Amino acid sequence: MKQLKQWWQATRISRGLALFAICTASMLIGSCSKNENKTETGQLLEIYDVHGSEATARLTVNGKVLFTTSVYIGKNGLGKEGEGDAKTPTGTLRVLSAFGVKPNPGTKIPYINVTSSIYACDDNCEYYNQIIDTAAVHHQCGGEDMFHTVPEYDYGIATDFNKECIWPKGSAIFIHCKGHKTWTGGCIALDEERMVELLKNCDKSLIITISD
Repeated sequence: MKQLKQWWQATRISRGLALFAICTASMLIGSCSKNENKTETGQLLEIYDVHGSEATARLTVNGKVLFTTSVYIGKNGLGKEGEGDAKTPTGTLRVLSAFGVKPNPGTKIPYINVTSSIYACDDNCEYYNQIIDTAAVHHQCGGEDMFHTVPEYDYGIATDFNKECIWPKGSAIFIHCKGHKTWTGGCIALDEERMVELLKNCDKSLIITISD
């Protein structure tokens, strides 16, 4: 009788532990399912699948892919080392501002209206790697005349590459419209339609990742 009682108690304990394990597993599965279904937030532009001066770009906003499209990158591919090497940097970049010769299409990113005095400075000076209004700062800039760089600069986004503005580490790494060439000097070029879509759906929290 004593052995039978011990067997019954052991059986009850085993059943209890099994029931606990089942309940715990169910709770974990339910938790995982909720996390998987949780709405993602954020804005991400990925540049990948590089072949020479061409690559693929994918824009994802709040977990939804808005577009996947072909883009142009630097004439000499990835791995920027310095000013004028025609290479696109790798890694993660953030947004500083948007700009355009054409009017603001409705972006929340601070927008620079490009006029005839707006330049992207690549001089060895205090304005290196900055978009400047030469009429305001009184600098005779030898850099890029943005107003006459069309259709590339009809719309664009300035990134924080070389945010310390150290010469000659590299300057004016932009995301902009495609032009007539199938490569850039280091920027990322999209079709104008996609560039407008990017601007309309993003703000300064946009993250840009570049890899091969």
